[in-house]
Formats: sequence, C-alpha cells, structure tokens
Amino acid sequence: MEGGDHKFGGPVGSSYSGSGSSSKLPKINFPTFDGENPKLWIRRAEDYFELYSLESSVYTKLAAMHFSAAAGRWLQSVEKRIRGCEWSEFCAMVLERFGRDEHELLIRQLFHIKQSGTVSEYVDQFCSLVDQLASYESKTDPLYYTFSFIDGLNDELKSSVLVQRPKDLDTACVLARLQEQVADPRRRRDPRRGDVAGTFKPPDYIPPKPSFRTPLPLPTPPRKGDKQSSCSLY
Repeated sequence: MEGGDHKFGGPVGSSYSGSGSSSKLPKINFPTFDGENPKLWIRRAEDYFELYSLESSVYTKLAAMHFSAAAGRWLQSVEKRIRGCEWSEFCAMVLERFGRDEHELLIRQLFHIKQSGTVSEYVDQFCSLVDQLASYESKTDPLYYTFSFIDGLNDELKSSVLVQRPKDLDTACVLARLQEQVADPRRRRDPRRGDVAGTFKPPDYIPPKPSFRTPLPLPTPPRKGDKQSSCSLY
C-alpha cells in the first residue's frame, strides 16, 4: 500500500493516524465480553477505540456485536434500550448488570480462599483475586492482602511464614514457596540414615541370641568286666 495511511480490516474498517505518516499497527481483534470482569472489558474496549481512532457514535454498536454467553443473552433483553445509547450510558448498564455483585463476591472469595494444592497454584488463585479487587478498591493496606494470603496456607506452612513477618504479599509468596521446598518429603533426608555414628539400625534388625557355655560331658563309667579283671591281679 502506497502513501502514509494504513487501512485496517477490522470490524468497521477504520484507519489509524499515528504520530508518523508511515505508522503501522498489527490487526487487533475487538475484545469479546461474556459477562466476566466488566471493568476490565470496558477499559480494553476504550483502548481499542482510541487505538483505531474510531468515532464515538459507533462505540456502542461495535461493542454489542462482541457480546457472548451470559452477556449476549442479557443484550437480547435490553436491545431496544441500547439503540442510540451513548457509550457512557451503555457502560453504566453493563456495570449495573454484571458488576453489581462482583465486588462483594470477590471479597467473600478472598475471605474463604484456602490452599488446596501446591503453593504456586494457591499464589496464582490469590493474586488473581487481588488483581480483580484492585479495579474496585483504589487504596488498600498491603498488610491486609499479605495476612489474608498467609491465613489461607496450610497449617505447616502458615506458622513457618508467619514467624518471619513478611512485609508485603510478594515476600510472603516467596517465603511460602521456599518453605514448601524445605517441607517436601522427597527432599527430606532418609530418617533411617542417622548422622551420629553407631545410631543406624536397619528396619529388619534382629539382635543376636545370647550364647551360654555348655558344661563338658561326664566321662563314661567303667564297665563291669573291666573292674573284675583289674582285681584279679592282686
């Protein structure tokens, strides 16, 4: 394509005018919304609008074309209301429907989350909740998340991490991973291999039976015939 403008084959076929006349960007699909994380979806949609320099009059129509699952079913019920709807009003409707209970649900999940697998799996689950809550809470004490994370660890790891008093969530995650490696049974030394000389006893050890000295056998008594023959000599 000649010239400075680069056309994109996106959903609405818009062009992007960057700082340079030959600026080119890869084709990016519009984010699909299924009802999960409405705030994140709205932010991504607005980034898309800005990236492709779209007119605000197409925001709502373009976004509605990419609703699926629960969001798509809801869209059918409000189709008449969103015709000619401004973007800000449309976002308010989305948040009212899909973001109304999400904040409370995330808080409840944070209170009840417990480690059920490895520390790495628990860290991923916990941090996912924290990242989602960050969109609702502008400022939260770091220690709140740190001790919530520690409370969800299993008892063996919880006490080990707690006594080290981590200052933030990242430190608590690192300490938990290290403690898990130390407590891993596959990494422990075989308890049958004692460090002190002379303390090792195999599992099938059987002490030897004590041996006692048996008395010597008595001499054979003389026979009768031998005694008479000896007396006949005198």
